[in-house]
Amino acid sequence: MENEGKLRQDIDRGEKAQALLRNEILIETFDFLEKQYHEAWANSSVDQNEAREKVFMMLQNLQTVKQHIESVVITGKFANDQLTK
Repeated sequence: MENEGKLRQDIDRGEKAQALLRNEILIETFDFLEKQYHEAWANSSVDQNEAREKVFMMLQNLQTVKQHIESVVITGKFANDQLTK
């Protein structure tokens, strides 16, 4: 069944994504970068618009990466629910 194969693939990807979110090095990396970006923004002056915007975009990109991984986890859980029904 083609749909079952896709569901199993989504489950596998979700499990791998969940493992990433539990990985202490990746957690440390996200925390470190987020702190660095916040500090860079806080230590910039109001007239440094370009630098502030760059830091903001870097923070947004970091959050987008994390949200994508979380989305893969959710998709995997949904696929598991579909397969077990």
